[in-house]
Amino acid sequence: MKTKRICVEEHWGTPEVAEIKAKWLARTGLSASVNFAETPLVGPRIGDFEKFRLPLMDESGITMQILSSGSPGVQGILDRESAVVTAKKINDAEAEIIHRHPGRFAGFACLPTQDPKAAADELERTVTRLGFKGAMVQGHTNFEYLDEQKFRILWERAEALGVPIYLHIMEPSREARKIYDGHPELEGPIWSWGVEAATHALRIIGAGIFDAFPRAILILGHLGESLPYLLGRLDEGYAMAFKTRKLKRLFSQYIKENVIITTSGKYQPETLVCAISAMGADRILFAADYPWVSMKEAVELVERTPISDSDKEKIYHLNAERWLKL
Repeated sequence: MKTKRICVEEHWGTPEVAEIKAKWLARTGLSASVNFAETPLVGPRIGDFEKFRLPLMDESGITMQILSSGSPGVQGILDRESAVVTAKKINDAEAEIIHRHPGRFAGFACLPTQDPKAAADELERTVTRLGFKGAMVQGHTNFEYLDEQKFRILWERAEALGVPIYLHIMEPSREARKIYDGHPELEGPIWSWGVEAATHALRIIGAGIFDAFPRAILILGHLGESLPYLLGRLDEGYAMAFKTRKLKRLFSQYIKENVIITTSGKYQPETLVCAISAMGADRILFAADYPWVSMKEAVELVERTPISDSDKEKIYHLNAERWLKL
């Protein structure tokens, strides 16, 4: 029987999205952490569907992709009104792509988090009217994080709608990047992005977001941005920490109960084994991180992992169908 495969962190973009990134880098004084000379296929493939994406999906046995726009996306826009308008424009374009290819694509919304209420309203619009399966937030919004009080309206709405928020990687602030001075090899996907995303997720937990909204779900890519492998250390550290608030559960419990992770990016097969041991196979979704990582490589990594066929079925499609209501 042919295996169904659903990829859940698959990026698409337009020249407008690329322009947002260029302007954001110029405004913040940051520089890109990726050597694009080493990823020459990303540009041509990220906006194309007929020439590259769909044939590559068929070649790798990918039934469906969950689409999301790339970093920094709408989070990189400074002006609130512009962010609201742009988010709706991108989401409507994504919905049109989904409509043109029935059964092959579904969508995560981009949200104008510059205006938390507008972000919550856009999440509701895209879920209830466009059929989107949740949202992807591209890390911080002008260095504001989703644990802050102003964003509780977004968490409340996501919980009420029963959809997850996928926290994507983002460039750290200039201040945070000082630790990498003289070591550009540590910036970007090798280390700094994962540290940034993991810290953002821990801020969300530490702020009591999941105490306030116990049914809210956070998705982390790249096999959990290292957090599944630190569960004991997180609990030990929290027990010794100076606290401004008392959480109802252990950090490890929030990660096991309010977080699901994906296989996006490249990893060693033993890492997926560790993730299953820490999180359980029911909380891991298949992802490639297209076009940065090929779908063929993503499938090969799962196939090389010494896990049961039933766990593969969960990771490949059953978990996505359950968590994203596909």
